[in-house]
Amino acid sequence: MKQQEVIENINKLQTKVNEMTDEYWVQYSDLSTWQFWYHLAWIIIPLVVLYRYINRERFFEILFYGYTMHVIFTYNDSFLVRYGYVDHPYMVLSQFPFSLTVNAAILPVIYMLLYQYCTDRGRNFYLWSLAVSAVVGLAWVEIHKQLNLFQINEKMNILQLRNELLNVYIFLGNYIVSIIVLWITRLFLTIKKKTKGHL
Repeated sequence: MKQQEVIENINKLQTKVNEMTDEYWVQYSDLSTWQFWYHLAWIIIPLVVLYRYINRERFFEILFYGYTMHVIFTYNDSFLVRYGYVDHPYMVLSQFPFSLTVNAAILPVIYMLLYQYCTDRGRNFYLWSLAVSAVVGLAWVEIHKQLNLFQINEKMNILQLRNELLNVYIFLGNYIVSIIVLWITRLFLTIKKKTKGHL
C-alpha cells in the first residue's frame, strides 16, 4: 500500500470515529444529561474563582504556570484516551473526547492558585503540592470513577500497573507534573530577569 493510500484510509477511519463520537454524545452526553451540566459547571466555576482570586500583579506568571499545566495534562490525557487506556464517558463537546473540564479548568486553576498561595506567602510548594495532588489523585479521581465520569480500561494493564494502585499513580503523576511546571516557570522567570537589562 502506498503512503497516500494509508493516509486516506486513516482519514476515513478517523472520520468514522468522529461520526460515532458525535452520535454517542447526542445519545448519552448532551444537554439533557446531568453529566453535561456537571462538566459545564466545573469549567465555569474554577475560571470564575480564578478571576476573583488571581494576583493581578503576577497575572502573566501565574497564568504561564497554569497554561503549562493545562498543556501537559491535555497532551497526557489525549494520549491515554486515543490509545484506549482511559475514557471519559461524558463530555461537554464531542470534539474533545478528553476531559476538557479537568484539563482546561479544574486542575490548572487548582495548581495556579496553589502556586500563587505558596509563592505569595513563602510556603513550601513541594509539601503543599504533595497534599493537593493526594486529594486530587486519591479522592477526586475515585469519586469520578464511582460516578462513571472517568474509566480506566483493562488495556492499562499492559503497562504492568496494579489496578488497586492506579489512583496512586495518578496522584504521583499530578505531583511530578506540578513540580516540573514549577521548575519551568522558575526557569522562565530567571530568563526574564536576565534579559530585562538587555532590552
